[in-house]
Amino acid sequence: MKKQEAGNRKQEVGFHCCFVLFVALMCSAARAQEIQLGDARAAASKAHVVLLSDAVEVEGGKPQVVELRFRVEPGFHINSHAPKDELLIPTVLKLDSASGVKVAGEEYQKGSAFRLSVGSAAGSGETLDVYRDEFRVSVRVVAPKGASTLTGLLRYQACDNAACFPPKTLPVSVAVTAE
Repeated sequence: MKKQEAGNRKQEVGFHCCFVLFVALMCSAARAQEIQLGDARAAASKAHVVLLSDAVEVEGGKPQVVELRFRVEPGFHINSHAPKDELLIPTVLKLDSASGVKVAGEEYQKGSAFRLSVGSAAGSGETLDVYRDEFRVSVRVVAPKGASTLTGLLRYQACDNAACFPPKTLPVSVAVTAE
């Protein structure tokens, strides 16, 4: 009888050890998933595009063209202003004239060809018209003499080789000094 009780006791201890080990493994796996999800959320919240031109000097009261420079984060691309497919989200800069600087129009840099590595049975994906690295938007403005600010929004969708992130809107603010 004592042998049977000792055997049952060993089974109970073994069961408890296995259960504790199982719970520990599950907790560590859940923690690893949490870290991956956190990293994915952080990547999705990144802007992927930055404004490089934050100040320009122009001649007051005369129409002039200024270039606004933007940089796309390495490893990413955004659709050009005129993507090849109407279902793709174009890059669009909308500027406000309310700050005293009158905007007479924008001209977008031509995009570059980018071939997706996925998307067809032969292994050669669709060719897109995109901006990578640095791109420029030429803006025709008339600014009053003195200091003012050109403001607006750049709407775009950043993608890498495998997926696209939700569309973003980048606030644009450029100090304009007109003499």
